[in-house]
Amino acid sequence: MSSFEVDSERVHQASSAVGSSAAAVNTEVDTMMRHLTALEECWRGSASSSFQQVVAEWRSVQEKVRESLLNINQSLAAAGRGYAEVEAANTRLFSH
Repeated sequence: MSSFEVDSERVHQASSAVGSSAAAVNTEVDTMMRHLTALEECWRGSASSSFQQVVAEWRSVQEKVRESLLNINQSLAAAGRGYAEVEAANTRLFSH
């Protein structure tokens, strides 16, 4: 038999915090990308091409980070809701 204890409200709060942090990260990444892509207007040549490849790779990694943070946020939110719903259902079982 397994035993566990969870504070569903804290799980929900963590989900909200992750969502806020992810939004801040996304804003910073978007700002960084605007700075980096702005260089395309004034930089030509092989070094520029190499730089653009590095930027594309970095952007790909950032997309994976964005997806991962979204998945973490959604999973925490679902877990918090699930624990709260089960606790409420169990409470109703014993309320006569």
